[in-house]
Amino acid sequence: MTTQHFAVIAAGRSGSSRLCDILGRHPAIACHQEIFFAREVQAYFPKTLGLKILDTAYRDADHKAFLDEFLAFGAGWYKNRQWHGFKAIYGNVQFPPSLMICRDARIRKILLHRDNMLASYASDQLGIATGVWQRIAGKVGEPVPHTVEFEKEHFQAYCGKRLIRLAACERAMRESGQDFLRIEYAESLTAEGMRRVWRYLGVAETAETGVYRRNNRRPLLECFSNPDAAAEAAESLGRADWLQPELRDVAADPAEP
Repeated sequence: MTTQHFAVIAAGRSGSSRLCDILGRHPAIACHQEIFFAREVQAYFPKTLGLKILDTAYRDADHKAFLDEFLAFGAGWYKNRQWHGFKAIYGNVQFPPSLMICRDARIRKILLHRDNMLASYASDQLGIATGVWQRIAGKVGEPVPHTVEFEKEHFQAYCGKRLIRLAACERAMRESGQDFLRIEYAESLTAEGMRRVWRYLGVAETAETGVYRRNNRRPLLECFSNPDAAAEAAESLGRADWLQPELRDVAADPAEP
């Protein structure tokens, strides 16, 4: 069997950890998390092997050489799996390697985005304030009901950067003539949305939901100490719909075991 490679390309706080976890639980797929994460290569290869591809200094010295070796090693290590994948976050640090990956025709792409940028912003700011970035079923309890201050100019810059980088990644894939799957966060939480992912990879469907759970279950505006400012900002952008509950998100969040 020839192992093929794929990447989940996403912005932070858009459900990419959950999606990669679900993909990696499929018997035909091996999927890591962020291989360009600043502090470590988040790959599921044994650290006891002393692999260069788990060395951040080696990785950061030459992104392309690292990626070439990472793909070659993964194809050999997972030679009995149809797919070997990972994710790349197009944030400040990871944008250059993410764009490089988008241009690489050897790697099929799942472009995951979250339309509700106010929800992403709230999740990002809460993570910074509390240090809690993920909830894992059976391990982490209810999130602390913390609030953050909404800052309009910071939020607008946040939205602008995400939109520019999303457009750049999508353009890079289109210009290189690649077939890719574009999927929205809320859609990825549904059975039909995941069906699109399974079809794109050409593997059997599973009902796996993974271990990651929503970090915040409160109404969005309750995340802010000044909710009126957040609501006004969304409405001024013509996106009052961002203030509504992400109903599919609520419906898709499985009960804790």
